[in-house]
Order: sequence, then C-alpha cells, then structure tokens
Amino acid sequence: MMKNGLIFSLLLLVLFQTHAQKTIGAYKIASTPVIDGIIDSIYLASPYSATNFIQLEPEKGLKATQKTVVYFAYDSLYIYVAYKCYQNPEDIVAKIQTRDVLSKSDDNVLLQIDTYNDNRSAYGFLLNPLGSQTDFIITDDGRNLDVNWDTEWEGVAIIDDDGWTAEFAIPFKSIKYKKGSTDWGINFGRVIRSNFETAYWSGSMTQDFRISESGLLTGVKTPARKMGLILFPYTTLRYENNDFNETYDKFTPSVGGDIRFQISSNASADITINPDFATVEADQEQINLTRYELSYPEKRLFFLEGNEMYKTRIRTFYSRRIEDIAAGAKVSGKVGAYNFNVLSVRSLEIKEDDEPPAFFTAARVKRDVLKSSMVGLTYADKTWKDGSSRSISGDYLFNLGDKWKLTGQFVTSFPGDFWSSSAFFVRFARENNIFHYHIRYSDVGDNFMENVNETGFIRDDDRRELDGDIEYRWWLQNNVFEYIEVVSANNIFWSQKGILRSWYLTEYVNFYFRNKFNITYSYNNEFKLFEKEYYNHKHAVSLGYNTDEWSSARLKYTFGKNFDRDFYLITGDVSFKVSDKFSIEISANYVNFDPDTTNSTTLINVVSAQYYFTKDLWVKVFAQNSTNIERIYVYGLFGWRFKPPFGAVYLIYTRDQMQILPEDPGQQADIFFLKFTYPIKIL
Repeated sequence: MMKNGLIFSLLLLVLFQTHAQKTIGAYKIASTPVIDGIIDSIYLASPYSATNFIQLEPEKGLKATQKTVVYFAYDSLYIYVAYKCYQNPEDIVAKIQTRDVLSKSDDNVLLQIDTYNDNRSAYGFLLNPLGSQTDFIITDDGRNLDVNWDTEWEGVAIIDDDGWTAEFAIPFKSIKYKKGSTDWGINFGRVIRSNFETAYWSGSMTQDFRISESGLLTGVKTPARKMGLILFPYTTLRYENNDFNETYDKFTPSVGGDIRFQISSNASADITINPDFATVEADQEQINLTRYELSYPEKRLFFLEGNEMYKTRIRTFYSRRIEDIAAGAKVSGKVGAYNFNVLSVRSLEIKEDDEPPAFFTAARVKRDVLKSSMVGLTYADKTWKDGSSRSISGDYLFNLGDKWKLTGQFVTSFPGDFWSSSAFFVRFARENNIFHYHIRYSDVGDNFMENVNETGFIRDDDRRELDGDIEYRWWLQNNVFEYIEVVSANNIFWSQKGILRSWYLTEYVNFYFRNKFNITYSYNNEFKLFEKEYYNHKHAVSLGYNTDEWSSARLKYTFGKNFDRDFYLITGDVSFKVSDKFSIEISANYVNFDPDTTNSTTLINVVSAQYYFTKDLWVKVFAQNSTNIERIYVYGLFGWRFKPPFGAVYLIYTRDQMQILPEDPGQQADIFFLKFTYPIKIL
C-alpha cells in the first residue's frame, strides 16, 4: 500500500514538474554595459540565467541539440538581454541584413516579453548573427504577428570560436507595461538553421510565439513613466519630370510629422499632421490570376501603434483606405483587462479619383477573458459631405486548451437593410506546430462590401461559405528526407439566394530531401460564377534547392485553364550573397495565355541588389520589366538610419517608362526623392 502511494506521489511530482512554469529572476545592475555583443562580468555576476532549451521542432519535447545560456538584467532606463549560443561556427547560417524580414531562414535568437503578464500579448525582438533586427507585436496568444510595428532598441551580435553571442538593449520608454508590476511573462527562443531546429527556454511549446506557454520573469522593478512628448517631423523634396499625364518639370517640397504624447506607462496619444504617404520601398509587380483586390501593409508611423488590433478576419478598418491626410489623432493602450485604440482622421480631397474630403473614425476595444482568450468590439465610420458609411463588429477568440481554438465575428453595417448589410463567421480549429485543421462557416450579405470597403478590406460579398483545411508535416530526418508536408485547402460558397458561386479544391505536397533539394506538386480545381460560369484548374510542379534558407534557387512550372484561357506559367528565382555585404535576388516570370485577347501574355524580370556598409547604411538597386506593355522600371535607394529606426535619410531615384501599344510613342517619368526624418524629445 505504501509502495503504491509512493509511486502515485512520484507520478504527481513528474506531472507537476512537466507543467510547472519556468521562472527567472530580474537582475538589477548598477553600471551600464557596453552593447558590443560581448558577455562581460556585468551579466556573469547575475545569480540568474536561462538554460536547458527544449525543441519545438523537429524533435518536439527533446532537449535542444546545442547549448544556449541567456542573461536578463535591467537598470532604471533599459532592459538588457545577452545570449550565448554554442555552435560550430562553420554551421552558422546568417544571410539576411534587411531590417524587419528575419524568419527561420537564418540562425536567430528571440526575446518575447509579455509586459502585462496577460497570456495574450507580447513584444517580440529577433536578432541574427549579423546583427540584423526585427521587432513585432504578438497578439491573441500568438495567433497574430504585426511586423510593421517599429520601436527604438539596440542589438549587436558577434561570431566567435564557440558559436555566437547576441546582446539586446531595449529602453523601457519603447514599450508599454503595467505600472508597479513586478512579474512579466517571458520567453527566449533560438533557431538553429543547420539542424532545422527551433527551441524555447520555457519548455515544450505547442506553437511558435504562444504567449500562454511562456515562462515568468520575477522581481523586475519597472520605472515610473513620466509624461513625455516626442516629435517625429519629416521633410521631403520631390523632383519629377513626367509625361504620363502631362509634361511638367518641377520641385515639390513637403513637411509634416507626428507627435507622440506618452500619457503613462500603459497609454499614449498620437497626433499626425500631413503624414508622408510615400513609402521608400518599391512595389514589385505581381501576376494575379484572380479577380480580387490585393492588400498592402501599412508603413505610416501614425497608424503602427495599435494597428494590429484591427486585424480581424472580417476587416472593417483597413488604414490604407485613408490616402492623403490633413490631420489625425489617436489614443491607445491597456487599462486592466481592456486593450483600446481610438483614432480620428481628416482626409484630403483627391480630385483625380473624384474622392471628396472625409472624416474617418475607428475604435477598437478588446477584453481579456479566461486564461488566454478575448472578446472584442470594433466601430468604423467614414463621413463625407453627401453621405456616410459605418460598421459595428463583435468578435471572440477562445483558446480551448493547448490546441483547440474557437473564433467568430459578427458585423453589421449602415446604411441599408440589416441582414443584407451584415456578415458573420464561426471557425473551429485544432493546431500545433506539426498539424492544423479547421472548419469555418461564413455568411456575408449581398450589400456588405460596398458599405464596409469605405473603411475596411472586403474582397467579396453575397456568400454563404464553407471552408476547411488540413495540414500535416512529418519530420522524418532519415537518410533521404528531412520532412514531408501535405496540405488540403477546400472552399465552397453560394449566393444568399442559393446559387452556387464558387468552389476551390487545392491539394499540395512538399518533399524536402536531406540534400536540401525539394520537390513540390499542387493541384487546384475551381469553379467561379461571374458574368458567366468558369471552370478553372491548374497543376504546378517545382524543383528547389535550399528553399528553407534565404540563399536558395527554385524553378516552377504551372499550367491549366484560367477563365476560358489555356495558360502556362514558368517561374524561376535565385537569391545569393556575392560577399558578406553584397546580396542579389533575381526572378523571372513568364505567363502565356491562349487565346490572349487582353494582351496578358508577359515576361516579368526582376533584379534586386543590396550592399550594406553597416546594418543601418545601405544602397539598394531594383529593376523590373514587363514585356506586354514594354515597361521598364528602375529604382535606386540610398538609406542611412542615423538614429534607428525613426531618424533617417533616404535618397531615391526612379525611372518608369512604358509603351502600351506599338503605335504609341511611349511615356517616361523620372523622379528624385529626398526624405529626412528626425525624432525630437521635448519631455
């Protein structure tokens, strides 16, 4: 009897240890470390360190194959984190030098801090062995990432004989947190590219960035945040010689900027005046085989803080709908269990698009419920001289254990009949890092898109829709395969009157071999009802090398039928480093339609080259041509982030020329663009 009781107690102890939350203490330092990538005595004096990382993949739950040691320290101004990553230096993979594009294609380390300890939201910071940085916001317990968010922080990495080290310095002023809190959720991650490995300190995770499975940081004494004021002014000078619309030769100066008022440690207010809509990166042409609108990321500083809150499935607020802005104001933050973001913007008239000036308003509130779930409410409104459009949306996300998720949303819009101007969906999913499957039902009224797209992003309406996906990856890691993954994505919808409007069935398989080659095959069969019935299908086969890393090559052949036209598409791309600082990306896409009554057959070539003098001083050249309109586009950028990420100088030159018809003389535009931004701290 005593023996059975002892065994039972041991089993309980094992279960407790398996599920116990890992803890690390916050070490307050008296002297400021030099951020140089070297782990000096300041860190080594700490009684706390994070070790014993556990694999998420490929061998889930097993100890990481390489040792990692992390130190966390802080003072009254900064958070400091230092990583020692043991590894054979020859196995280190580090190619990416562009800010905010890091992924698992490189070795990197992750810092994930849940400053409210709410199991739902966190700040993420990534650094690779070249010192390239990526920052982002994680919401809804890892379900959504917003990499467009930027903040001020420093990261340095060096490669040594034992592997590599990384050092972070993050100002308290760069993040929001609960005043007086001493406990934060925290996790440290590491990608070991040569082993296809992802490992986390907190233990056996079910998915990347899962906030509720983080560890705990104790004893951090957050500084009292005084009210502060920061200006983000900009000035631009644009010279354009353009004969597309009219011949003119002129300089156009512009000034404007943003003002951020830090109300407290957990709330801020922003004001924008004539913000710069132009982005400093060129858009790459795409071959679009659908009839739906494409979305683009938001880069304007005013919208970035809190913009991730509006990323619901039925998106009623899409900030890119607001083009030229006269002025706007916003307040965002978190109080208790409530996240909030409220903004109002006055847009300018756009005469060429017959778009009158308007007021845009958006408000979003999310309430924490249960361990890591939430409910939310969104209001969006556009009002102009002769009319208005508005919507009200309620949504929820319930994390039902480690793998089950229940999500849903209901939206009604105005003006119009209630049901024809409303939409809802409910989705049930089970997923982790190896598998995913879900089933979803959506119902969208036939007058919904016209209303909501004044402020939101809706591709289609008038549908009753069923959607179901199945995905699975087998990590084999034998003499032949690293892994095999399969995907089945299926969708069907009818109109509100019961008329079949669409189906698509997509099956995909990817064989990734031990020698880094991979072969993929996909098949898509779809029906579309537009002005008539269309039966489309396509097969695609690709051969790639090293495609899980940045330095890679791929050749793909796609063929089938697209809206009563036979077509084939040949795609090839290659990315490689010429030297440690010089990289080149080349792609070619040739699509052929038969019959081709709309002159859609084209060859698109794209070449992009970047040279980094430092991680914040670089030159980029981008060129592309499209043969169906004889378009040649050249883009050159010199960038210097002297106070990253907001203080910067950009000098850009573009040339765009095309000849739509053979008998036309052709058109050309040359643009020089100079932009200067500099953050100014007033308080």
